[in-house]
Amino acid sequence: MRERTKLVASPERLARQILVSDLELTVRLPTALLSLALFLAPAVGAQKVAPIPPRPRLDAGADTNDAATYYRYGLQMANSKPAESVKAFYWATQINPGSAEAMYALRTSTLLAMTSGELFDYFDWSRKKRSPEYLALDSLLYRAYTVNPFVYRNMDVPLIRALIEANAIKYDPSIDRAELGHDVLERLNSMRKEGWLSYAEGRLPDALEGYAKQLHDKGRNKKDHEDNDSEIHADRARVFYQMGNMDSARAELTAAITGFREKDKKDVVILYESKAMYEQSLGMINERASKMDDAREAYGQALTEDLSYYSAHSHLAHLQLAQGDTAAAVSEMDLAVQLQPNDPSLHYDYALVLIKARRDGDAANQLKKAIDADAYYAAPHFLLARISDVEDYTDDAVSEYKSFISLAAKSDGDLPIAKERLSKLTATVASAPAKP
Repeated sequence: MRERTKLVASPERLARQILVSDLELTVRLPTALLSLALFLAPAVGAQKVAPIPPRPRLDAGADTNDAATYYRYGLQMANSKPAESVKAFYWATQINPGSAEAMYALRTSTLLAMTSGELFDYFDWSRKKRSPEYLALDSLLYRAYTVNPFVYRNMDVPLIRALIEANAIKYDPSIDRAELGHDVLERLNSMRKEGWLSYAEGRLPDALEGYAKQLHDKGRNKKDHEDNDSEIHADRARVFYQMGNMDSARAELTAAITGFREKDKKDVVILYESKAMYEQSLGMINERASKMDDAREAYGQALTEDLSYYSAHSHLAHLQLAQGDTAAAVSEMDLAVQLQPNDPSLHYDYALVLIKARRDGDAANQLKKAIDADAYYAAPHFLLARISDVEDYTDDAVSEYKSFISLAAKSDGDLPIAKERLSKLTATVASAPAKP
């Protein structure tokens, strides 16, 4: 009889429960999927040497400059053609490099495209060293959560399904496909009231109820109860945040942080379970509740936990900017980009802060770095065009407006402005007398 594992809240925690320590697999990611993972992992030292994957074929008339178009297509393909969804989510991250949802989806779809053996290999944290391929995928999830620790994990259900299948195949490699499908369906049906499943399916009140039941389940092993309480409080905080209940989100996340501080965790730390990331989450909750002093304190605590946690510097910069302290805001953003130098959206945010500080030249340099880091990112071109336009660098402005227009989504609100300015500047250049 195959092992029946009670699921807690996420694919990572499921894998932590069902994987055995003596797993001896030597499989690797398929080459195409590996190249995609490495292409998006500058944080772990991977070089961008892989060829750019082709864009998926979209329906006629679809906006190929719209990240949301690729994201929706990726969701449609995730179950039936996960390799196709990987391509779609890759392009979503290129067009919108600040999308936590696209990063999470790219990592998840890459896992879905693996064989069962590869999936086990990836989630085998008992190994002392992780391969560059797996570190690249780890980096995707980490980056998604540093951008937005409340990112909605809407693809956890198919990933859990894949893990259940992998677990069943491990214990019975010759299992009949019909029996396997029945087994997976049976187990998923048994989880209908689990908090994680309700959350992934968008049933937020049911998710709160499911997590509450886990917290008060007196039949659980005491040690298991202690190890998981903080995680469940954090999950409840995410649900409350999605529902707009900041008071409850703050209370739950505070309980989670307190729990992690009270005990020395001996098991593997999941990426989004670092105390620095929890402190960032608390800061964002306080910001949304307009408790700016409390938010500042939380971001500062995140840096106390981890001095290299760049996202806390970025959040602090925006708080300082809102208070009118542009010098402090610039200082925080400078630290952020030093810690995460390959993030195009971070360079763009830094440029916005520099413009507020009336340092347009430095802002232009940051925008050029954003463009160098991502050739398909439209927003930096528009802002660089505006700076050039104001400074009367007409040729540069014309060039950047053209680049922006070629890259911008049809729904981009800045597109009409760019087209109007380009038309006027082009007419001005055409009517100007020729230089001797």
